[in-house]
Amino acid sequence: MASDLRQKTFSGMIWTFLESFSLQLFGFVQGIILARLLNPSDYGLIAMTAIFFSISHTMIDSGFTNALVRKKHHVPIDFSTVYVTNVVLSFVFSVILCLVSPWIANFYDQPILKSIMCWNALCMFLQSFLAVQGTRMRIQLRFKDISKIRVASSVLTGIIAIVLAFLGFGVWSLIYPTLFGIAIKGLLYWHYQHWFPGFHFTWAKFREFFSYGSKLMVAGLINVTFNNLYPLVIGKYYSAKDLGFYNKAQAYALLPASTVTGILTKVTFPVLAKVNDDVVILQNVYRRMIRQSAFVAFPIMMGLAALAKPAILLMITEKWAASIPLLQILCFSMMWTPLHVLNLNLLQVRGKSDLFLNLEIVKKILFVIILLATFKFGILYMAIGEIIMSVICLFINTHYTGKLINVSFIQQMKDISPSLLYALSMGILIYLITIAIENLWLQLFFGIMVGAVYYISITKLFKSPELEYSITLLRENVFHKKH
Repeated sequence: MASDLRQKTFSGMIWTFLESFSLQLFGFVQGIILARLLNPSDYGLIAMTAIFFSISHTMIDSGFTNALVRKKHHVPIDFSTVYVTNVVLSFVFSVILCLVSPWIANFYDQPILKSIMCWNALCMFLQSFLAVQGTRMRIQLRFKDISKIRVASSVLTGIIAIVLAFLGFGVWSLIYPTLFGIAIKGLLYWHYQHWFPGFHFTWAKFREFFSYGSKLMVAGLINVTFNNLYPLVIGKYYSAKDLGFYNKAQAYALLPASTVTGILTKVTFPVLAKVNDDVVILQNVYRRMIRQSAFVAFPIMMGLAALAKPAILLMITEKWAASIPLLQILCFSMMWTPLHVLNLNLLQVRGKSDLFLNLEIVKKILFVIILLATFKFGILYMAIGEIIMSVICLFINTHYTGKLINVSFIQQMKDISPSLLYALSMGILIYLITIAIENLWLQLFFGIMVGAVYYISITKLFKSPELEYSITLLRENVFHKKH
């Protein structure tokens, strides 16, 4: 049982990593092309609407999908009830967003937002027909099939976006392709499982899932609302162009962080749920996960911060230069994201939705205080505030999750400190290279090469167990070689 679970866990991690890496690589290339074709203000317009759709998605899900994953034994009516709930709520919120779109357009003084809101609302409604299909595959730990579906749909959607941008569709190049992506994903879900949840609904099942999911929904609402306050404030008090610079810097900072976070979200929650009854196993799995996530995430974020200038100027040209300092600052904020995800997943697995909610409330109060203290001084100071907030959240999350499984905050910091020191020293070395070399292409090339060689060498020199473990996982799951 334990051996089979271990194999499924890390096989899932490998497949999800390959999926995320493929998507991020293609998204990276796609983003470069689109950023060269489109204007910063186009990205700013999309970012202005983000808060409204993030809130709607959270209300629609209501924590039901996590409640489904957490449940140990499922019957068809479980999936069907969640499915009906998703579709009905999606329709309601899509209509509401279309109706309020004129007020949102007036708030930002951007008339085009009315049409953008209605198109995105339609996409949100159509996406609700696919939510439960993906959840069922997660429960079955079918990460390989999920990876194939996501890669295929994302690549085809990205190609369509590039074609539309070449044809001069402007901001609509970021909207229309979503409709194609939904259709492609729907066909692939049917191809891989030939399953439809049905339209059956019972209030008993609804109440069962809502009793668990409601607190997560409230916590999620708080989280997405406050996470989108920065674009809201920048869009209101600054320009669409300024928001575009911030949005692009945030997107690049999120690129590596979201790869690791995506793996942790999809794989660790169902895995932690399966070992939830054994605290010792749960403790060991959790500590292994935070060490591995830090080992992978920290050097990538440090390297990106050090190479932000040549990367931005070479990839998306001088017109995006204002996003360089923002990207450097946000890397230090986003590097902790995978650890946040692991901690929050652990709270949910242990059934501590009350604590989850209370912690979110406390953290968001601190978030508002920091935002109010920084936004008048400019976007750079707002970004620095994000670093402060991320570190505070790390302390709060690890303190309380540590109590649940007897792993203290100090112990967790000791677990990740070697990777942090290796990554910081690597980042400093790369930055010194960019100072010594004038040519941007050489800065980028030698920065990446020297940084990678240094990180692997220093972790090997100090006999990092995470390096050895990563190599073992690759051999077992990719090359199928077992010792």
